[in-house]
Formats: sequence, structure tokens, C-alpha cells
Amino acid sequence: MKRLMLLAIATAGLVSCNKEEIKTKAVSIQIRGYNIGNSELEISLDALVYDKFKTEPDKQLNFSKVYTYPSTQGQASLKIKDVISGKEVYQNQLSLNTPDLERFFPFVFINGNPLEIKAPAADPSTNKMAFYIYYPQSNDAIDIFMRNEAGETVYIAKNVKPATWTYADYVTTEGFKDTNKDYTWYFVKAGTTDQWAFNDSEWMSQAGTSLLYIPKQGETGRVQTYFVTPAGNQLDAISLFKI
Repeated sequence: MKRLMLLAIATAGLVSCNKEEIKTKAVSIQIRGYNIGNSELEISLDALVYDKFKTEPDKQLNFSKVYTYPSTQGQASLKIKDVISGKEVYQNQLSLNTPDLERFFPFVFINGNPLEIKAPAADPSTNKMAFYIYYPQSNDAIDIFMRNEAGETVYIAKNVKPATWTYADYVTTEGFKDTNKDYTWYFVKAGTTDQWAFNDSEWMSQAGTSLLYIPKQGETGRVQTYFVTPAGNQLDAISLFKI
């Protein structure tokens, strides 16, 4: 998908070069996050209104479009509207006079209100991890640990409180650096290793890391933000950052 977007952007650039009278540029717009509740959301870029995407309660949001515009245009207005209430719930003025061909926006909507995503500042000596857990059934603090195929364990964060941003430092350790392997996160009640955090279920309290893009190979200096909620018959853990 990402390659197709970049190809479309490159094609738009060729049109600009080959037909001087048609100067067209393009940028890839990506929105990733979560929609809790029954809201139907509509995305627009200036005069272009994209297809409404309606999600069932507690579903991920994945929006990706290539936006083309004349080279004389310096800005574009990205908006998200709650179709049910008619309210504009998000707006961002995009500067188009930059070399960046991709723009990423995290967006979480909880029962009619956008969540303020509070990412920590980067620290070159560690990786900053931020978690927001939506689990209205309980206010109990949660520990998050990661386990590999050999059964080795490392803690990602401790005492994560639902409905608030919680931050932790994480540095990769031996057994968890292989970029070709995926690991498993487990969510347990704080101070325990087998009292499952969500619905008293081990299955509902674990998530694979294949789509979480955790630091590996001894990386440091990264900032990672995650939204976590149990929904349906699985645990949803969503990365809220540009991959």
C-alpha cells in the first residue's frame, strides 16, 4: 500500500515535469487511530470530501489517500466531522511547501470526543513509551510485560492507569532485539503476573507486537504512543505514530 502511494506521488510529479501547463503535486495523507462509540466520521481536504467511513463500536480507524494539488497552493485544510452530531471534531492546517511526501495524523475518538494525544519528548538515551488504556470496567492499575518464544520476560511499563496517559522508559534487552521476530505483550493487574487485566481472560489480555513496531536492535531515542482497549473477542493495541 505504501509503495502504491509513493508511486502515485511520483507519477503526479512527472505530470508536473512533462506538462508545464499542468503543475501538479501530491502528498500522502494517513490517519490512524480508534473510534469508540457509534459516530460516523467524514474527512475532507479543502473542497474534497472523501467517502464517509463508518465504524461499528470499538473499531480501528485507518484512512489513507493521496491528495493532489496545484503547485501554487501553499496550504490545505484537513478536517474531520462527526456526521451524527454535525460537529467538526478535528482540524489541521497543512503547509504544502515542504519536501515531506507523507503526512501522518493520529486520531482517537471516544464517545463523541477526540482524545488529546500526549506524546512525551524524545530522550536519546532511552525509548519513551506512552500508553492510554480505555477500559471503563475498572480503574485498577495495569502492568505490561513482553515475552519471547523462549519464555524470557521484560517489563514494558508498570502501574498504567486506565483513562489517562502513562509513560515509561524502555531499552531493548537481549532476547528482544531480533527484527525478524515478533513477541507478545501481556496485560496483568499491577503487582501480579497471572491476574489478567481485561475480562479476567488471558486471551483478551495479550497482543502480538507485529503491528506495534517496538524498538529492536538496541535502538534508542524513539517515541512510541499506543492506544489499548479490549473490543469484541480480542485486545486491540494500536500504534499512534508514523511507521
